[in-house]
Order: sequence, then C-alpha cells, then structure tokens
Amino acid sequence: MTVLVYQDFLQQASRKLNSAHPAGLRSAVLIVNFERLAELDGALGFTVVDDILQQIAGQLRNALGPEDLVGITGRYQLCCLLADLLTDAHAMLAAHKIIRILAQPFAFGRRNIILAPRIGVALLNESNNTLDQLMSNASAAVRQAKLEQNPIKLFLNEREDPLLFQIDLWSDLGNAIETGGLHLGYQPQIEIASGKIKATEALLRWHHPNHGPIRTDKLIQIAEGTALMPKLTLWVFHTALRECAEYRKAGLHAGISINFSADDLRDPELTELVAQGLALWNVPAGDITVELTETAVMANHAGTLDTLYQLKKMGLKLAMDDFGTGYSSMARMLDLPLDEVKIDMIFVRHMATRHKHERIVDSMITLAHRLNLSVVAEGVEDLATYQRLRTLGCDVIQGYLIGKAMPLPELIEAVNNQSFDFLRTSPHTATEN
Repeated sequence: MTVLVYQDFLQQASRKLNSAHPAGLRSAVLIVNFERLAELDGALGFTVVDDILQQIAGQLRNALGPEDLVGITGRYQLCCLLADLLTDAHAMLAAHKIIRILAQPFAFGRRNIILAPRIGVALLNESNNTLDQLMSNASAAVRQAKLEQNPIKLFLNEREDPLLFQIDLWSDLGNAIETGGLHLGYQPQIEIASGKIKATEALLRWHHPNHGPIRTDKLIQIAEGTALMPKLTLWVFHTALRECAEYRKAGLHAGISINFSADDLRDPELTELVAQGLALWNVPAGDITVELTETAVMANHAGTLDTLYQLKKMGLKLAMDDFGTGYSSMARMLDLPLDEVKIDMIFVRHMATRHKHERIVDSMITLAHRLNLSVVAEGVEDLATYQRLRTLGCDVIQGYLIGKAMPLPELIEAVNNQSFDFLRTSPHTATEN
C-alpha cells in the first residue's frame, strides 16, 4: 500500500466518495497536522523533514484499513480518507488510534522525535458531501484543536469556523471605524483621599449588528497586527479627547485614561499623532493617562522604551494595566517611566474575604509606593473592599461600586446628579484614627 502525493490523493479520494457505498457504510476525512515538524526544518533541513513525513505517512497507511487512503497534502500535513465506516463513531476511534501510534517518540536515526500531532475530523453527510468541503471542515477542526489545546477535534456543522468568523469581523470592524459603528464608555476612577472623580477610563464598545456586543479583548485581537490597529487607535484617541473636552465643559474636571496596545508602541508615527490630537482638542497632556498592558510594557522591543519616554516628555502619564497578571521584571520596571500601576480585579475582588488576596494587594501597593507610583485598584464592587483598600493606602479605585462604563451623556447626567458623592458622605468612609 502506497502513500499518495497530493494530486493522486485528491483524484482517488474523489472517486471513492463518488462511488456507491455498501449499504449502511459511512466515510470521513481526517487531517493530521504536525506542529513540531516546522521547528525541525531549520535544524535538520527540508529534505530530512520530508523524509520523516513520508515515514509517518507509511505508519498510518499500515495502521488503517485496506480501503482507506493516506496522502501528503501539505508541508506538515497528512490527510486520511476513511472509506467504509460502520458508524460515525468509528472515525473518532480511528483518530484516537492514530494519536496512540504517534504519541510514541518517532525514531529517526539516532534521535527520538516528539511529533505533537493535531487531528481534525469531518464526517460525510448531506451538507458535507464533497471532498473539498470535507477537507476544509477537517482543517477548521484542526485549527480549533490548536486553539483548545486538544489532540483531536470533530467538526460540527453548527459551529462557525473561528477563522472565517474572525475574517468577517475584521472586515466589519474596518467598516465600523469608518461609519461610526463604535462608541466609548467611560468608567469613573475615584480618588480615595478626596472622594472625587480623578479620571475616567475610556473603554471601547462595539455592538455588532448580527453578533451583538463584541468583547473588547476580542476586538483588539482582531485588529492587532493588521492595518486596522493604527486606525482603531487613532479613532479611540481622538474620540476620547473630544469627549473628555466635552465633559470638562460640562463641569467634570477629570482626566482620562486611554488604552494603547503593544502594536501602538511600535508605531513610529504614534507620538506625532498624539501631539496632533492634543493640539486639536486642547486637553492638557497632564490630564491624559496612557494605559498599557503589563505584557506590552515588559516586551523588550526595539523602540518601545523610546516611545514611552517621548510620551512622558510630552507630559502624558503612563500606567501599567493588569498589574500582577503578566510577566513583571523588577529590573525592567526600573527602566520604565511609569506614573501608576493598576491592580487587576482578580486580586481585588475577593480581598475582603480571602486573606491571601489582601496580602498580595498590600504587597503591590507597598511596592508601587516605594517606586513613587500611584495605585489604582480595579474591580471594586462593595464598600468592604473599598474600606480595606483605603486602610492599605490605595490611591484610586475603579469598579461597579462607583459605576459601570457609561456613554458620555449618562456620565454627565450622573455627575450632575451627584451620583458619585456617596463615598464622601458615607459613614463607612470616615477617617480612622
């Protein structure tokens, strides 16, 4: 039994699918992808890796049934047509059998190679009845297996292909930027010492016409690394400054925090765009805080540190967001021109009831203050947590206790109604002796 090359596999597999099956028998396509082989190209050479793939394909050919087909259909990929299955479940059994075979280190010369296969399974049915469709669905299942870190994934008709979904969202996001389909919500940040709003955080919101609200992290994931990211950042920055100018005119004398991504820090035009925005909307640079994820500021990318210092020189403040959840390096922090850190809500939310959480927050506040940094605690949802943060010396709080992110008109209305003044008047916030 031979292993087929790409075109031969397509021709023979198509003929088998189009021929009449014995009554009650089913078919399926398995895509077997090997992530580790890509790493070996540079170490062993392309010819050696091709030879390895041929030998693996031969192992699978010997393990499957006489009517089944195995072909090399990609650089690190095999495709199997299971021609005569008693039930659909037998396709998954075959996939598990392949995983067991390939779980053993592959002996190549003096080396044992771990293959790390992922298998996508697509079943023949009324809606998936061509080889092209089956292979496409099996490939989608492989991608999902990688995302979920599973060795095997079965394609289900009702599941939308995440790659195609992301491509569609990318196109729709570009249109939303151009046509005003996005908006910002503003979540107040309260200074503990005064009980007043120190700033608001501008949070991006997108209500997709077909898919409903899209999570902000998903939205950034779609844009990051593409031409949309600088356009999105520019839209957010100008919209935030314009609306900040509006709420300052309405009597709310507070700054604004704006999130920048790792991509933004690598944009050589960023500082010029920021300078243009400041001049256009006449918001003092000192009232603007640029929030950066811990991962972004810790990345030792050429030019990132220079960009941060340029923003700092322009008068903007810099904050490390999600502090404690990334890969902080104390040596790296000493190089960064930060003004504040934001303690992530996973530590704050349970600190009033879990002693370990409180100790972590206490340590973070102490460390930040010793580095002359202000501290913002996110995810404050009750007075007990607020009281503990106040006792520990936290500077600013943000969370549902104060309010959710709200559109600009709601924010101005809430300020006019003195909705945030309860912290100054509540007996729970009286100064301790």
